[in-house]
Amino acid sequence: MASKTELHSGVKALLDLSESELEGELGRRLAQTEVELDRDEKLTAASATGPTVDKAALQGLPDFARKTAARFLRRFNQQMYSLICDDKDPDNAQIRSAAAQGAEALGYAISGALVATFGWLPGIATVIAVIIAKRAAKSGYQAFCETWKEQL
Repeated sequence: MASKTELHSGVKALLDLSESELEGELGRRLAQTEVELDRDEKLTAASATGPTVDKAALQGLPDFARKTAARFLRRFNQQMYSLICDDKDPDNAQIRSAAAQGAEALGYAISGALVATFGWLPGIATVIAVIIAKRAAKSGYQAFCETWKEQL
């Protein structure tokens, strides 16, 4: 499992990316993980910091990378909503507390929960956590959760 320091570094490295760039990065990491598994190689996404993010390369990603990210996010939408917005979830109090501290703290808390709860690769969890944290920070945590629930 990734260390707290590694998760924090992974989140911090992604905070400057736009939501579109984050979705592209998620798709790129998912596709890269599939290739690495097929080739029986070491998984780059096993590291929370993942590979170095190249903004220019993200702009030129093929459409399938973004579609891969969208499909992944849709597949786990309900579980992520429960973790982040359902006050009955055991990790929810920690997530809400982090939300009050800003996007970076929220991204860090979510990434840790995704790794610990779902067993996701840290390099994938950090990207998803930053996407969610940025969306929540933009609209306010409670409004974000209410809107998310309407979309389920």
